[in-house]
Amino acid sequence: MRFTRVCAALTALGIFWAVPTSSHHNFSVAFDVERPVSVEGVVTGVKWENPHTWIYVEVKRDDEQLEEWQFESQPPNPLRRKGVTPRILKPGVTVTLKGYGTYDRSRTIAAANIIVFTSGESFSIGSGRQPPLTDDQ
Repeated sequence: MRFTRVCAALTALGIFWAVPTSSHHNFSVAFDVERPVSVEGVVTGVKWENPHTWIYVEVKRDDEQLEEWQFESQPPNPLRRKGVTPRILKPGVTVTLKGYGTYDRSRTIAAANIIVFTSGESFSIGSGRQPPLTDDQ
Protein backbone atom coordinates (compact mmCIF):
# COMPACT_ATOMS: atom_id res chain seq x y z
CA MET A 1 0.00 0.00 0.00
CA ARG A 2 2.81 2.40 0.91
CA PHE A 3 4.56 1.61 -2.40
CA THR A 4 1.39 2.55 -4.34
CA ARG A 5 1.19 5.92 -2.57
CA VAL A 6 4.84 6.66 -3.27
CA CYS A 7 4.38 5.79 -6.97
CA ALA A 8 1.26 7.98 -7.16
CA ALA A 9 3.09 10.90 -5.52
CA LEU A 10 6.05 10.57 -7.88
CA THR A 11 3.72 10.40 -10.90
CA ALA A 12 1.87 13.52 -9.74
CA LEU A 13 5.19 15.30 -9.19
CA GLY A 14 6.36 14.27 -12.67
CA ILE A 15 3.19 15.67 -14.24
CA PHE A 16 3.62 18.89 -12.26
CA TRP A 17 7.15 19.35 -13.62
CA ALA A 18 6.24 18.39 -17.19
CA VAL A 19 3.33 20.81 -17.67
CA PRO A 20 5.28 24.10 -17.36
CA THR A 21 7.92 22.96 -19.82
CA SER A 22 5.35 22.57 -22.57
CA SER A 23 3.82 26.00 -22.14
CA HIS A 24 4.69 28.96 -24.34
CA HIS A 25 3.53 32.54 -24.50
CA ASN A 26 0.64 33.40 -26.75
CA PHE A 27 1.43 35.61 -29.74
CA SER A 28 -1.34 38.10 -28.95
CA VAL A 29 -0.07 38.75 -25.41
CA ALA A 30 2.78 40.97 -26.63
CA PHE A 31 2.15 41.57 -30.33
CA ASP A 32 -0.60 43.60 -31.99
CA VAL A 33 -2.18 41.97 -35.07
CA GLU A 34 -3.60 45.39 -35.95
CA ARG A 35 -0.06 46.78 -36.33
CA PRO A 36 1.75 45.20 -39.27
CA VAL A 37 5.26 46.60 -39.62
CA SER A 38 7.72 46.49 -42.51
CA VAL A 39 11.28 47.78 -42.25
CA GLU A 40 14.32 47.67 -44.50
CA GLY A 41 17.78 47.64 -43.02
CA VAL A 42 21.14 45.98 -42.66
CA VAL A 43 21.42 42.84 -40.55
CA THR A 44 23.76 43.48 -37.63
CA GLY A 45 23.39 40.08 -36.00
CA VAL A 46 21.43 36.85 -35.84
CA LYS A 47 21.05 34.62 -32.77
CA TRP A 48 20.28 31.13 -34.04
CA GLU A 49 18.89 29.68 -30.82
CA ASN A 50 15.80 28.06 -29.36
CA PRO A 51 13.01 28.85 -28.72
CA HIS A 52 13.30 31.79 -31.15
CA THR A 53 15.84 33.03 -33.65
CA TRP A 54 16.46 36.75 -33.15
CA ILE A 55 17.34 38.95 -36.12
CA TYR A 56 18.87 42.37 -35.40
CA VAL A 57 18.62 45.04 -38.08
CA GLU A 58 19.93 48.60 -38.29
CA VAL A 59 17.30 50.80 -39.94
CA LYS A 60 17.91 54.30 -41.29
CA ARG A 61 15.12 56.71 -40.33
CA ASP A 62 13.92 59.57 -42.55
CA ASP A 63 16.23 61.98 -40.65
CA GLU A 64 19.21 59.70 -41.45
CA GLN A 65 19.53 58.53 -37.82
CA LEU A 66 20.04 54.79 -37.31
CA GLU A 67 17.75 52.65 -35.15
CA GLU A 68 18.30 49.10 -34.00
CA TRP A 69 15.28 46.83 -34.52
CA GLN A 70 14.91 43.25 -33.33
CA PHE A 71 12.76 40.55 -34.85
CA GLU A 72 11.57 37.44 -33.08
CA SER A 73 11.32 34.54 -35.48
CA GLN A 74 10.97 30.78 -35.50
CA PRO A 75 13.56 28.42 -34.08
CA PRO A 76 16.58 27.66 -36.30
CA ASN A 77 15.36 24.31 -37.68
CA PRO A 78 12.07 25.58 -39.19
CA LEU A 79 13.96 28.51 -40.73
CA ARG A 80 16.53 26.18 -42.27
CA ARG A 81 13.77 23.97 -43.67
CA LYS A 82 12.28 27.05 -45.34
CA GLY A 83 15.65 27.93 -46.88
CA VAL A 84 16.77 30.67 -44.48
CA THR A 85 20.23 29.66 -43.32
CA PRO A 86 23.21 31.37 -41.70
CA ARG A 87 24.81 31.38 -45.15
CA ILE A 88 22.23 33.85 -46.52
CA LEU A 89 20.97 35.59 -43.36
CA LYS A 90 24.10 37.11 -41.88
CA PRO A 91 25.48 40.46 -40.74
CA GLY A 92 25.94 42.97 -43.55
CA VAL A 93 23.04 41.73 -45.68
CA THR A 94 20.26 44.21 -46.50
CA VAL A 95 16.77 42.81 -45.94
CA THR A 96 13.17 43.87 -45.62
CA LEU A 97 11.41 42.22 -42.70
CA LYS A 98 7.65 42.19 -42.19
CA GLY A 99 5.86 41.23 -39.03
CA TYR A 100 3.74 42.61 -36.21
CA GLY A 101 4.67 45.34 -33.76
CA THR A 102 4.32 45.29 -30.00
CA TYR A 103 1.60 47.00 -28.02
CA ASP A 104 4.20 49.20 -26.34
CA ARG A 105 5.44 50.52 -29.74
CA SER A 106 9.01 49.34 -29.12
CA ARG A 107 11.25 48.39 -32.03
CA THR A 108 10.57 44.71 -31.47
CA ILE A 109 8.69 42.86 -34.18
CA ALA A 110 7.05 39.47 -33.84
CA ALA A 111 7.62 36.56 -36.03
CA ALA A 112 9.10 38.30 -38.97
CA ASN A 113 6.55 36.72 -41.28
CA ILE A 114 8.28 37.65 -44.50
CA ILE A 115 11.93 38.28 -45.24
CA VAL A 116 12.94 39.77 -48.58
CA PHE A 117 16.54 40.02 -49.74
CA THR A 118 17.81 42.69 -52.16
CA SER A 119 18.16 39.95 -54.78
CA GLY A 120 14.36 39.75 -54.75
CA GLU A 121 14.39 36.37 -53.06
CA SER A 122 11.52 36.22 -50.57
CA PHE A 123 10.79 33.75 -47.77
CA SER A 124 7.59 33.27 -45.81
CA ILE A 125 8.91 32.45 -42.37
CA GLY A 126 5.80 32.85 -40.20
CA SER A 127 4.95 30.07 -37.81
CA GLY A 128 1.23 29.90 -38.51
CA ARG A 129 0.35 31.05 -34.99
CA GLN A 130 -0.10 34.63 -36.12
CA PRO A 131 -2.05 36.01 -39.09
CA PRO A 132 -0.09 35.81 -42.33
CA LEU A 133 1.16 38.98 -43.98
CA THR A 134 1.15 39.60 -47.69
CA ASP A 135 3.82 41.24 -49.82
CA ASP A 136 1.75 44.44 -50.03
CA GLN A 137 1.50 44.90 -46.22
